[in-house]
Amino acid sequence: TRETGVFPMEKEKVLDPLGHMVLSVSDLAKSKGFYGKLFEVLGFEKIRDTESSAAWATREGFGFWFKQARNAQPAYVFSSPGLHHFCFKAESPGQVDEVYAFVLRQGVEVFKPPRLCPQFTSKYYAMQFADVDGIHLEVAYY
Repeated sequence: TRETGVFPMEKEKVLDPLGHMVLSVSDLAKSKGFYGKLFEVLGFEKIRDTESSAAWATREGFGFWFKQARNAQPAYVFSSPGLHHFCFKAESPGQVDEVYAFVLRQGVEVFKPPRLCPQFTSKYYAMQFADVDGIHLEVAYY
């Protein structure tokens, strides 16, 4: 974890226009373990790790923050109003396969194993899975 600050933009980097997202999770420790390993495969940098939150950032500076949910009732239901899924861009098809191997070891649900999706682009290679709270995620190379 960086000691000098919270955001990677403190270094000379290209700014990501999206900024950051925050997920409230049912079990912060469990989510830290899951996302920490996932983001290690994707090459993200850990920028915060406390008892109450954790965060990682892409090379471009987009932040993924996680906080312990205060309400025990899960709010995420796939295809309901709200987040449908979030896609992480991979640097190569091999990185998609690495994430797939990681996901299989975690025992979370896989919705779609790695495959080509030529309906999007000729090189779109992706897989979709659930995080530890059932949130629908995708990793794609394109």
